[in-house]
Amino acid sequence: MKKYTAGRGPAPISPVAAFAFLCSLALCSLFVVITIKNKANVEALHMERLILEKALRINDAVSKLLYKTNSLSAIVQQGGDIAKNFAMLAPSIVDSEPSIMNVLIAPDGVVSTVYPLAGNEAVLGLNFFGAGAGNREAVAARDQERMVVGGPFKSVQGGEILVGRLPVYIDSVADKSRFWGLVSVTLKFPQVLDNADLGVFRNQGFSYELWRTNPDTEERQVILYDHEHAKPNARAIEKHISVVNTDWYLKVWSGRSWYNYPENLALVVASILISLLIMFITQSNFELKRMKLILEGMAKSDPLTGISNRRNFMEIARMNIERARRTGEDNCYIILFDLDRFKSINDTHGHIVGDNVLIDVTTRIKAAIRPYDLFARYGGEEFILWASLVNEKEARNMAERLRLSICDKPFKFDGTTLSVSASFGAARIDGYNLESAIPHADKALYQAKNGGRNRVVFWED
Repeated sequence: MKKYTAGRGPAPISPVAAFAFLCSLALCSLFVVITIKNKANVEALHMERLILEKALRINDAVSKLLYKTNSLSAIVQQGGDIAKNFAMLAPSIVDSEPSIMNVLIAPDGVVSTVYPLAGNEAVLGLNFFGAGAGNREAVAARDQERMVVGGPFKSVQGGEILVGRLPVYIDSVADKSRFWGLVSVTLKFPQVLDNADLGVFRNQGFSYELWRTNPDTEERQVILYDHEHAKPNARAIEKHISVVNTDWYLKVWSGRSWYNYPENLALVVASILISLLIMFITQSNFELKRMKLILEGMAKSDPLTGISNRRNFMEIARMNIERARRTGEDNCYIILFDLDRFKSINDTHGHIVGDNVLIDVTTRIKAAIRPYDLFARYGGEEFILWASLVNEKEARNMAERLRLSICDKPFKFDGTTLSVSASFGAARIDGYNLESAIPHADKALYQAKNGGRNRVVFWED
């Protein structure tokens, strides 16, 4: 039996507590990952909704202005004095919209009239079907017979512009439509997109980029952007936008990583705290069980020598009696022994030396008995032994062997050498009566003391 002592300190973390911590942390981590992913998916849906909303607003903002070319086209198709009618209509178009830079008409693609003329003189005579920025859109408008938006690009007047070129066809004598030329509206960029309210992306923590494929270079051209605060490898969503028969693309990034959201960090901290709490509870249960075992051990063992105490010995001995009664075993002996003149050892050398003598005696006896023999400290310097499956001769030999293990070898402690002996009393357990066998062994021990000590006396003697 183990020796139980107080003051061992806290127990290390038990494997069960560590396993509980890891399992709970894994489950909480899984929950956190799923929650963060769901939040990211919700955010992605929100980004898609914003993109679709802004795509409509961009298209509305641009097309509302560009389709004013329909009024210019009507002037041409109605015939009459085109220049006079243009001069009457153009101011109402340009002056009512601050985003419109100018309007013009270009018979056969060559600009003949522009409003306002001041500041736009360089446009007169410009051939939209010749070389120049945005002229491919003019060719596409003529060939596809529909309005095409060009730009943004730098204008000859300075600054960036968007232009909408609408081809005009008039009926000929042969009742066939004939290409007359182009009418165009020039828009200031990026002012034309002010009503699209793209700043909402920044306000909601997103970054964006509006781009197209430049028909002149066939390269990607960023039209408008706000992605200076975009995070590396952030989730991005890109959608196609059709702006007046022209392909644009709007790309939006999440402006924050998952750990930039306080609620996500709170989930991580909460999962760690929950895991630690589960580990603490598991460890506390482990400590309680450990303390219970220690207390049970202390209740059953002698705190000095670590062997069974008198109470535990009696409980086990009674169980052994019942087992012997059932099996018919009757060769059982009680052996009591007491250290001779032990009080003088304590008085002369101190209790520390006396305690070491008791511990050393216990070690010697345990080495001399069989593993299944029951050995206990009966009280003070007195010990008791239950020996089973032995006859009288074997019991006498055992007692003598135990006596010699004590007296044959001196005890040495910190330079002190002591010769110690013990007196033994033994009795056979007749009729499975433990309560009478112990007093018999005690009387035999008393006789061994009176007979000179350091000897073995059996009750039968």
